[in-house]
Amino acid sequence: MLDVEHAGLAEERRLERSDDPLIALTRLLESARRSAEIEAVAVADQTGILVAGSGAAELCDELAAIAPLGSEPANDTVPSRLDVLSRGARVRRLSVDGVEVFVSGRGGNLGEGLAQIAEGCSRILGRARSAR
Repeated sequence: MLDVEHAGLAEERRLERSDDPLIALTRLLESARRSAEIEAVAVADQTGILVAGSGAAELCDELAAIAPLGSEPANDTVPSRLDVLSRGARVRRLSVDGVEVFVSGRGGNLGEGLAQIAEGCSRILGRARSAR
């Protein structure tokens, strides 16, 4: 009985896959965000432009924008908007076929969620580049 249930779940999961890299990436982010209970997650390019996100749109844009800025502290004693936004956020830098990509998130189990997303991004974006 258990095998039938698992076979149905595996089949259903495959139906949700997409050959379109943007759709596949968005589905990956949503799944990882839910399972790791992350508030929002974003994938950005090296200029801070949002490529894909899951969660509140404004927060995804903010996470993407701050991701490439690094975590070097400024010499200012007064907190800036950047300090407030980056508090509680975590960023992972990836290189996919020589292209730098940033995965950032806030809230929940970021370690688990960002690791899952980084692995999926490498697979999805690497496949997209090799298809060209």
